[in-house]
Amino acid sequence: MESDLSAGIRIDYTGEKKGKPMKTKKWALWFGIAALLAGLCAHHARADIYWESETVSTNIPNQRDGTSVQKYYFTANACRVDLGDRRVLIVDYNTMKLYCLDTKAKTCTELNLTKLPGLSDAGADSQKVDKMLGAIMAMQVSPTNESKTIAGYRCHKCNVRVAMLDGEYWVSKDVKGYQEWRALGAKAGAIADQNPMLRQIGVAGMAEKLGGFPVYTVTHVMGGTHASTLKRVEQKSLDPALFVVPKEYTVKKIGN
Repeated sequence: MESDLSAGIRIDYTGEKKGKPMKTKKWALWFGIAALLAGLCAHHARADIYWESETVSTNIPNQRDGTSVQKYYFTANACRVDLGDRRVLIVDYNTMKLYCLDTKAKTCTELNLTKLPGLSDAGADSQKVDKMLGAIMAMQVSPTNESKTIAGYRCHKCNVRVAMLDGEYWVSKDVKGYQEWRALGAKAGAIADQNPMLRQIGVAGMAEKLGGFPVYTVTHVMGGTHASTLKRVEQKSLDPALFVVPKEYTVKKIGN
């Protein structure tokens, strides 16, 4: 997803950050998974939802300035995010699998979210290390009293922090589909609950903490910014084929 919360962590399927190898590949992987599931929490889905956001990237290290469009698809059984380049992320809630697609190379990395290890392989100390890093990566949402109208929606501001990323989220309850957006996270929350690392990060209650649908977000990344604006929201039935890896893709399985 590029998710606003994951802006700046450019995950390739080799586990590297574009332009520079990741020093901690597992950290990047977990952060990407957490960002994909973040913001989803509630009880019973009533409809599928699709939305688009336009992101302007400025002064991000190892990344060109420019504008891209992200497309988000959410149902009760799966979610998909087209990141605006060659990357697509899909989560199947029923199988607890994450699929990372490269649409140009026609390759896919399949990750089992229930069997992935934690951030550390330090034997008896691994749980302590994972808990410590989980606390560092925990998502913090601080509502403010600031409000203004953006893209036709009355919004209020929340400050959001995840690890080394700080951002401002302007959110609104007036966005059509906001309640569905909250509700469609029930199974995503179940994924987080089944994995100790994701439980520590605390991705499952993000929508409740924000108190509205993200309309405009600014994420500060190593001296640069990602600024995203909501452009379109639709409540409609989504084609199940959107959440299936095409047969012609070469699949590599991890954590199975």
